[in-house]
Formats: sequence, C-alpha cells, structure tokens
Amino acid sequence: MQAVGDFNIKQQKRKKIATIVIFLIIFGIFAFWGGLQLNKWWQARKELIDMGFASNKFPFRMYTERELVEMGRWTVESEYYTSISTRTTPEETYAIFKQALIDGDLDRAVECFIEEKQNEYRDALIKAKEEGRIDEILKQLTEIYPRGVKIVKGANSTNMATYEVFIIENGKKISNPIPFVKDINGDWKLEDL
Repeated sequence: MQAVGDFNIKQQKRKKIATIVIFLIIFGIFAFWGGLQLNKWWQARKELIDMGFASNKFPFRMYTERELVEMGRWTVESEYYTSISTRTTPEETYAIFKQALIDGDLDRAVECFIEEKQNEYRDALIKAKEEGRIDEILKQLTEIYPRGVKIVKGANSTNMATYEVFIIENGKKISNPIPFVKDINGDWKLEDL
C-alpha cells in the first residue's frame, strides 16, 4: 500500500513541477513579448527625443505645438502659429527701425530684424555709424508699400510678407523688395534690408 502512496506523492510532485515549468514558460513568453514592446516604444521615443519633439526627461512627454513653435522646431503648418495675433505690423516695424536710426539707437534698430540676422545687422550698422553713413542710409529709406497684398507662408511655416521700398539712387527711383517675417510674439520683423 505504501508503494501506491509513494506513487501518488511522486505524481503530485511531477504535477507541481510540470505546473511550475508551464508557468515559467508562459511567464517567459510574456516577459519576452513585453520586453520587445518596451524596446519598440523606447526606440520610437528615443527617435522623437533625438528629433526634438519629446522631452528627454522621464516620462519623456511629447512637446505641445506651442512649445515646438517657441523652440523653432515646428516644420509643418501650425494652427497655433497662424492664430497668433499681430502686435506690430510691418509698417510699424519699419517706422521703428527708421526712428531708431534717426535717434542713433542702434540696439533698437537691430531689434527690428529677425533674431537670426540681428548680429549681422548690428555689426553692419556699427560699421556704418563709424564710417558716418547712417544719414546716407536714412536718405534711401523712403516709405514702404505692400508688394502684392498677399501674406504667404514661408518654408518654415512662418508668416511672411514682402514690401517694396523705393530707393532714390542717382536721381532715379529704384524698387527694392523688403521681406518681413512674423515672429512667435506676433511682431513683424525685417528679414533683410
């Protein structure tokens, strides 16, 4: 009788071992699948972080459209950007620029340009002031006129507009296009002059 009892105990041990092995196999499959999914998620998130569309701090959240526009990383048409109301028109920016030159306030004149060009124009205006050419520049800056009244989207999805200034050179009136770009604050800035 004892042999039957030992057989039942051995059978129960085998069932327990088989149950544990099956459990470990199922657990291993789920752990492997979960690891693959986690790796796939991490690779996608890492790519977004590398491109600058997600935060590099846990929990690696996606930046909002506003944050992307403010960081200059928005490259497609943005509803947020187009909804920014205008604070300073191109005409006002141009008038501020001219008045700053008249007043000799080069810092204020430079602020009328887009951020990427400010250092370039600061150097150029300082050189012009040192050479005594500010009055010559002011004589050339006549009134500006919209060139085709259309405001268009630029390649970087900023609002852009081209105005026309007529420069008097050698007694002739010459048309010169002046591009303006609307910044994140709603101010139109000179892109070039």
